[in-house]
Amino acid sequence: MQTRSYRRLREEDRHIIYRMRKVGNSQSEIAHALGFSQSAISKELSRNRGKRGYRPKQANEKALERQHSKRARDRVIAAEVETEVCLRLRRKHSPEQICGALRREQGTGPSRTSIYNYIEADKRDGGDLHLNLRINGKRRYRHRNKANRHKLSGRVDIEERPIVVERRRRYGDWEVDLIAGCRGGGHLLSLYERKSRTGILTKLMSKDADDTALAMISALRGLRVHTITYDNGLEFAGHQRVSNALGAAGYFCRPYHSWEKGGVENFNGLVRQYFPKGTNFLNVSEASLADIEAELNGRPRKCLGFRSPSNLKHKLAA
Repeated sequence: MQTRSYRRLREEDRHIIYRMRKVGNSQSEIAHALGFSQSAISKELSRNRGKRGYRPKQANEKALERQHSKRARDRVIAAEVETEVCLRLRRKHSPEQICGALRREQGTGPSRTSIYNYIEADKRDGGDLHLNLRINGKRRYRHRNKANRHKLSGRVDIEERPIVVERRRRYGDWEVDLIAGCRGGGHLLSLYERKSRTGILTKLMSKDADDTALAMISALRGLRVHTITYDNGLEFAGHQRVSNALGAAGYFCRPYHSWEKGGVENFNGLVRQYFPKGTNFLNVSEASLADIEAELNGRPRKCLGFRSPSNLKHKLAA
């Protein structure tokens, strides 16, 4: 069946509707004659009728007025919250986070669609707000080296991890990963607490297992730590040392199943907004890294009712 191209009702269509209604034709007969759906004719008759019933000239004027009103509607954010929205965008908050946080804090705020439209308009005008979004239309592909790895000593599979961890029922269940810098540019140790969504970042000179273990112990000491979930990288060969120091159980994802520690993977994606691939982490100061960590933990999260992980920091005390 041939599909009809979309078009609006015109004034001549409305004259036909008026005449056919006057001689007693049904809505379905009118729709068939004009090539519209019955619901379109029904909406036309209900929306554009006046006090004296449906008249074509008046109906056309009402339809044009409605179209003009839609075009004239402000499709961007209100001036009174524009500054706040821009500020939060530059802090790398997503439109959904901004929308939810403003509505929770102020009782009202622009929709996320309005914020995206505002960003798009800013981009067309040569602005740079779009650069603060997590994904800027660039696709990134992970190239895996599937060469056989040495099996880590004392490795416990994630299938043995308590179900309470999966359900995020308590504080103190962590995930860990490394974020690579440029060649010779060091790494970031990335730690993520599953329930509070708190993230911790620590600079590493290399992927040495001993250095990684010591950095983990230092970062998590004094915090509540029940479990730590790792991937199968050799940098985590010192996991038993970490478990002994912190009194925590360690579990490992299945090979090439990084989604099994999806929390820290997502956190790493947020970190990449600040440190794109190729960054030399050795040139990043500790103060700058601490500021970025605080900024990330200060973002409102939808899963936390648009509160931030920093609001739950006291829950992580040992």
